[in-house]
Amino acid sequence: MSGSWVQDCKKILDQIKKLEDAKGDRLDMVRKIRFILYALQRSVSGWAEWISNPDVMASFSLEELKEISTNIAKLTQPFIEYDCEITSHAQKDLTIRPPETRREPTKKPKDKTDIFYVK
Repeated sequence: MSGSWVQDCKKILDQIKKLEDAKGDRLDMVRKIRFILYALQRSVSGWAEWISNPDVMASFSLEELKEISTNIAKLTQPFIEYDCEITSHAQKDLTIRPPETRREPTKKPKDKTDIFYVK
């Protein structure tokens, strides 16, 4: 399982790198954000499975567990801070202005082979 997980992670990282340079309309940006969030959710779910498995956790030394804890905290704190910032901003915007009407023309659907989904 570990080998295929790592290969899938590499594919996801490649796709995210491709998306960084992608230009598009608002719907494309929503697709990009959705893909990235599902990738993050997949990774967090994998970590949650590991941490819930005593056999897996027994294979790590105390130092390794400290390192994992420190690194995950360093990654999580700015993400949660950003979450708070965007949520506060969005709440203010929603109370101040009415929803925008769609001004962009409808886009032709892409070929399904262009889309890569996180498993």
